[in-house]
This record gives sequence, C-alpha cells and structure tokens, in this order.
Amino acid sequence: MSVQAGRQAEKLIFKGLPFMLSIIGGLLLLCSFFIWDGKIMPIIPGIFSETVNIPVNFYKIGSDVFSLEMDNFLIFQNFQSLPPATFPQLSILYGAIIWILLILGLSLISTLKRMYFIIATGLTMFLFTSSGINGLNIGGVSSNLALILLLSGTILPVVLISFFADSLGLYQRFLILLTVSSLSLWGLVSFSDIEQPWLWLFENITFPAAIISVLFLLHIGHAVISSVTVLLIRLNKGTGIKIIWHLVVIFIIYFLLLIFSLLHLTGEVNLPFPTLAPLVLMLVAGFLGYGILKLKIEQTDQYFESPLIGKSFYWLGFAITVFTWTKADFTGNQPLFEFLNHAFIYGQIALSLLFFLYTLANFYEIINSGRDIEKVLFKPQFFAYFHMRIGAIMALVILVIYADGVVGMQLSSFSTNITADYYYQSKRPLEAAILYENSWLQYRKNFKAKNAAAHLRFQLGNANEAMEHLYQNFDYVPSVQNILLLSDKLHQQDKIFDAVFYLERGLEIFPENPFLLNNLALLYSKLNRPSDAYARLEKMKAEKVIGQSNLLGLKVKHQTKIEEGLDIYSDLPYQINFLAHANRQGNFAPFVLSTKDLPENFTLKTAILRNQWSNKVSSNYDEDILMLDSLIGQQQMSFEERNYRETRILRTLQDSHINETLKYLNGTAASFPNSAAYYHAMAAKILAGQWDLVKASIDLMVAFEKGFENFQPVHLAILYFGGKPLEAISIHHKFAVDFPDWMEWNEAGKLIDSPQVKFWAALGKFHEQLPEDLLNALEGFDSETLEAEWALALMRHKLHVFDVNEFKKIKEKILGQCSTAWTEASLDQWYEFVHGTLEKMDPSISPIFSPELGLDRNAYWTPLIWKKFRETEDEMSRYELLQEAIQFTRDPVLWISYVNQSRKVGLENYASSALAEMGQWLNASQLEKLQMENYW
Repeated sequence: MSVQAGRQAEKLIFKGLPFMLSIIGGLLLLCSFFIWDGKIMPIIPGIFSETVNIPVNFYKIGSDVFSLEMDNFLIFQNFQSLPPATFPQLSILYGAIIWILLILGLSLISTLKRMYFIIATGLTMFLFTSSGINGLNIGGVSSNLALILLLSGTILPVVLISFFADSLGLYQRFLILLTVSSLSLWGLVSFSDIEQPWLWLFENITFPAAIISVLFLLHIGHAVISSVTVLLIRLNKGTGIKIIWHLVVIFIIYFLLLIFSLLHLTGEVNLPFPTLAPLVLMLVAGFLGYGILKLKIEQTDQYFESPLIGKSFYWLGFAITVFTWTKADFTGNQPLFEFLNHAFIYGQIALSLLFFLYTLANFYEIINSGRDIEKVLFKPQFFAYFHMRIGAIMALVILVIYADGVVGMQLSSFSTNITADYYYQSKRPLEAAILYENSWLQYRKNFKAKNAAAHLRFQLGNANEAMEHLYQNFDYVPSVQNILLLSDKLHQQDKIFDAVFYLERGLEIFPENPFLLNNLALLYSKLNRPSDAYARLEKMKAEKVIGQSNLLGLKVKHQTKIEEGLDIYSDLPYQINFLAHANRQGNFAPFVLSTKDLPENFTLKTAILRNQWSNKVSSNYDEDILMLDSLIGQQQMSFEERNYRETRILRTLQDSHINETLKYLNGTAASFPNSAAYYHAMAAKILAGQWDLVKASIDLMVAFEKGFENFQPVHLAILYFGGKPLEAISIHHKFAVDFPDWMEWNEAGKLIDSPQVKFWAALGKFHEQLPEDLLNALEGFDSETLEAEWALALMRHKLHVFDVNEFKKIKEKILGQCSTAWTEASLDQWYEFVHGTLEKMDPSISPIFSPELGLDRNAYWTPLIWKKFRETEDEMSRYELLQEAIQFTRDPVLWISYVNQSRKVGLENYASSALAEMGQWLNASQLEKLQMENYW
C-alpha cells in the first residue's frame, strides 16, 4: 500500500468512521428520546368484551310484536402495562460497536507521548477492570483470570507496538489490535460456561463506555460558550464594536438555561416553562466542540504528534457518548440516563462559568478590538488555561455536593441495572428481580427497575411482594406504567374502589393522561357511573380512536341516546361497537366487515362474526357454515365452542334456514345442559314466529323445566293457545307475569271473547288445519286487520292447498289493507310461482323468501316445499324432501303426500306410522277425505 493510500485509509477509519457513527448515534438518540419515548415499558390496549342483547328478528301475531334477541359483543380496550421489552440483539450490536471504537482508541493510545501513553494505558486497564469480564467465571467464580487474559490480549499488544513497533502506521496498528484483541475475547467467551456470555460482555461494556462518555462530556464543557466567543470575535474583525456585552448577554441566557435544567433534573423547583433536554444541548455542544478542538490543536502543545489523532479521539468520544446515551434511553436504564444528564449539566455549568471568567480575565481589554484574538484564545499571558480547569473541577465538586452526591447513587444503580438486564434477557427471573429491587433502592427515579421487579414477582408467584413494589413506587416516584399495573391487579382482586382511587390520584400527578383516563372510565362504567365515564373518555386527546371506540361501546351498554352522524373510524373495535349500535337501532351499518380473513384473537373473531351477521349477510352460506363447523371442531374452552355454536345458529337463522336452526338449537341444548333453558326459549320464539304454537309451547315448558324464568306476556299466550293453558296459569302465578292485555277473564274465570282471542284460538292449530277450516277462520275474527294478517299467513304457509278461486278470496283480504307491501301483481306472481312454472319472482317480493337460497330450507314455508316436491323427478329424493319437512310442520296435505310417496318407494311401514300419527290431530272422516282428495 502506498503512503498516500495508507493515509487515506487512516483518515477514513480513524476520522470518517467515528464521525459517521457520531452522526448515526446522534440521530438514534433523538429518535429514541422523541419517538421511542420509553416504549421499552410497553403500554398496549388489551381487549375484553361484554354482551348486549339486540333483536335479530321481529315476529307479529295479531297485535303482539315480539323480538328474537341474541347477544352482540361490545369490545372495550383497557391499557395494560406489560413487562419491559427485551432486545438482546441490539445489546450485542451496541457492544460490538463500542468494542470496535475501543480498539480504535487503543490504536490511537499506542501513538501517544510517553507520559500520556502511561496515563492512558492505566485508565484503559481501569476501564477493563470495570467491564465485568470476570463475570465469565473462567477459572472459578469471579476469578481474575479472565481479566488477566483480556489485558494480555489488549494492553500488552498496545505496549509492544508503542515500544517496539513505533514505525507502524495507524491502519496497521488497528488491524493488529482488532485481530489479537477480538481473538482473545472470543477465546474467553468460548471457555465460559455462563448463560449467553456475549450478552453478558456487551451489556457490561456499558459501564466503561459510560465513564468514557463522562470524560467526553467534561471535555466539551465550555464548547458552546467558547464557540460563541470565537464566532463573535470573527464577526467583529475590522469593526471594533463592543462584543463583550453580546457575550455577557448570551452567557447569562445560556447559564440560566443550564441552571433551570439543573433545577429540573434535581426536582427542586417545578418550573412554569419547559427546558431543553440535556441531550439536545449535548449534541449541539458536541458538534460545536470540534471547532474548538481544532483551535486548541493549533495553539497549544498536544499529547500526540498528528492532528488526526486528536480529531479521531474527539469523534471516538462523541460516538461512544451518543451510543451509550441512546442505549440508556432506549433500554430504560433511567439511572444511567440521569447520570449522563447530570454529568453533562455539571460540566456545562462549571466549565462555561470558568471559561467565561477566563475570557474576561485575559481578554477583557482587547476583546472589542477586532483583532484575531481567537488565534491566541487558548494561550493567554496570565491566569493560565490549566488554572481555569482547576477552578472548573472545584465547581464540579460543589455541584455534586449541592445535588447530594446523586451521581454516586446513579453510578451504583445503573451498574446494577446493567447486570439485572442481562439476567432478565437470559430468562432468569429471580436473579433479575432481586437486582432490579436493589437498583431501585439505590436510586428511586428508576421506573423500569420497579416495573420489571413487580412483573417478575408476579411471574414467580410472589403477589404480595409485587404489590408492595407497586405501592412503594406510587408513594415515591410514581409512573403511568406502574399505576396502570397497580390498578389492574387491584381490579383483578375485586378491589375496584382501590383501583379507582389510584387512577384518580394518578390523574392528579399526570393530568389528562389518556391511558389513565381510559382505564378510569371503564371502571366508572363498572360502578354504574356512565356520566363520569363519558366525561373521562371525552377528555382523551391522545389515543382518540380508542377513546371514541370505548365511548361508543359504553353508550350502547348503558343504553344512552347516541347522536346521529357518528364518525366512522377504520379501527376494528370501533367498527364492531358501531355494528352493535346499528343492530340495536335496527339499522344497516355503512360498512361490511369481512368474515373471511378473521383475526386470530378469539374475542375479535367472535365479535366480528356475531355483530356483522346480526346486521347484514353478504357472504356465501355454505362457506360460512363450513368455516363455523371447523371453528367449533377445534379443541377449545367450552364457552368458546358455545359462542361459535350460537353464531352458527344466527347464521342459519339470517338466511331462514329454519330447519337447520331448530335442529342445531336442540343439539346445542343437549351439549350444554346448563344453558339448555336459554336455547329452548329461543327455539320457542322461532317456532311461534312460524305460527307453530303447539311446538313452541312444548319448547317453552322444556325451558321452564331447565330453569328458564324470564317469562314475558307473549310466552303465556303461546302456552295458553298452544295447548297448555294450565301451565300458562301456573307460570303466571309463580313468576307474577301478566297475561297480555287482551286476555281478560270474567267472574266465572272464563276467558272473555274478543277478536284477538278468536285469532289466537284459531292460530293454536294453524298448521294442522285442513284448507277449508283455514278459509272458514278467515271470516270469523270481526277485525279486518286480523283477517288480513291471517290471509298473509295463508300466503306464506298454505298457498299450495288453495285453488284459483280460493286464492282470489285470500287476495281480496290482503289488498283491503293499505299497510301491506303486497300488490295484486306481486300476489298473482307469488301464486304462479308456487302453482305454475314461473322460475323467478318479482324483485320486490323475492327478498321475502329468497328462493335462490333454497326452496326447502324452511319447512314452514310449505308452498316452497310443495313446489320443490313437484319439480323433483327422483322418487327417493322426493321422499327425503317430505320426510325432512314433516319433522317440523303438521301440514295435512304435506303429510298425506308423504304417506303416498312412502308407499310409492316401497316404505309401507313408514306410511302406516305417518297415518297413525295424523290420527292424533285429525278425526277419521277428515283423514278419509284427505286421502281421497290427495290420492295418486
């Protein structure tokens, strides 16, 4: 390599690399402080759900309207403090960067003049002694063998190069030292039997890096004031104005800024205005200090031969400082962060003051002259520059005494924190917990240590100790994370009022903190204080979407009126709550949540499916059922399976797959006997909605036997007219539930006749009646409204048994009511669809039945069953269709068709059994007539 190329390589490695790392480290420091902002102690929104009943269907019988209700989910997000995050790879990366910078420094040390070389080598040995190298336990626990071997692989080559290879260039020295030192370190690690030795070394390298950082911070102690002085002197060349006054004003402003920063750090005074973070001032001072360094090199004798060495030392110190400060902030090592803050501020105050006095004492008479004073600024005629340094050291001692020696406690605490971080990252909770506890005792402004200790004690099952940590932290130096954790644990212990107390006190310390406001609002809701909860959530300026989501959820939960025109956020929990709100109002939401790509979280998954399908269904039925069956089949907790089963019931119900809904309800009731009463009561309402009071009353009695107590007036009417009047009266007395208003008894105890009573009495066996009986009932209600409703039911359930003339009679009753949505054309088309060859219905009436989804999905829509029966050619398929239908409806024509079809396929026994069962609700003459009229 040529001399020129060697010099270029030296400049690139020894100046370019440290300078680049200084820039990168400075940017990382700013990002860590302003963007990362303590996220090493994560606060995340945990989710939980509560249920709210919403109507999924409405049924009308006479003047009674009742709803079928199912649960929708409300998603609430409460902020939780998690254990501190770990980034072992970043710790190792940091250690590797510091190691390379140290090797660069050792290369530079080997070039120093003899006395300075000895001092620097001694300091380096001290740094390695404090590096935790003996923790590798080579040769025994805490044996010094590891330190001896490390010094042999690092200091010894430096000494040999300095004494015997002085002609080597910096580039060669660096390569030799990097190779020998790194091999020595690798060998030590290889022989160590501790857990994750590299992590141990690179965590503990933080201590010597912090000492180097303090030396650098002191070195730039007067960089700002001296840079301003040089700038004013140069601006004053040839003008001769009195820049001394400018310098005095600037110094006073900067000195006051430093004093206020010190007061803020020590907590002596709550300042009414913000101050600059010391790290920002440090970055400014660091870059300004390089210009001052060049002046010093030009004006004074140095301990090195080449200016490159001094500049390289400077950027090495700067790079180590910014990376160490970044690590302290990023990893939450608060004692180290505060240690660097204090060291920087002390150095700035002491050295800035002494340099200002030094400047006045030496250059007061000539500073306004406009001459090139900056060229002699660091070699005055009297009050030597080193005297200024002695005064600065005295000032530093005074500041340390003023701060009660806090830097000593910080030094001890951050060292313990470093070791605790190693044990924490290497998954040894007990050792980590003990060290974090000790670190907090040494220095209490140590949020991460106390938070980590509490979390670790909870993990170890030491709940009492963990709670004591949280109480102590709140009493001495409270933090948002620990307040959240404390209130959460108190809530889990059912000490809800204590949890509220600490959140309220926390808000006095951290006003309008969104995490505390949010969690307090949720607890207020649990205490049935919705107004207070709303007020807290409306104060949330940060985390606004979560606040709005919880606010909407609480208003739905407490049935509070919600204003129109709500904003629609893309936040999933908010949209789930919006769906619950829309479902409660009976409205369609302006969006559709996908039920295909579902989140893994069970709470969110079930909430999306339930709330979306309660609102609007736009997905394929078969695919949805297949997905739900796969979810139900998973190994899971019983309540999870039950939730999926209920969602499946909802999905089948929404597309009117009544057959499947009723069968699945019975199966679910059998699988979950503790909830059987709920499922049978639901089945009763669905059956009543299909006008099958007989089966509805049976399910209601089963629900009663299983423990159902939430009876409503409509339930008593269903029982009474469904063939169980005595049971209805018994439940009326037992649960003090009133009969509907239209059910009144005279003095003799008989039900007073009325149009409603006649209607319900006829309805009691609606599906079992013959066509002529159904038509006769059409004229006997003494109410045009009830007659029209009966006629509409005939259109839905019995149109297949009427001829054209009978259909006209029914149609007249329907069209006589202005409120009906049916028109004459749509009614004619419906009749033609059932009896004729029409394949598609008018779009205005098609959504009522949605025949494209299947003609046989609801056995109570008997006209559609009849249509499919006629269109099916395969005899066995026709039999199976009818056999499925008669499991639900007792339509006489459908049953006699089943009898005929059974005989046709050779199943005479099934035909005989069906006839025998029909004899339970039809007399012999009716049965005979039915067979004659429907014989094939």
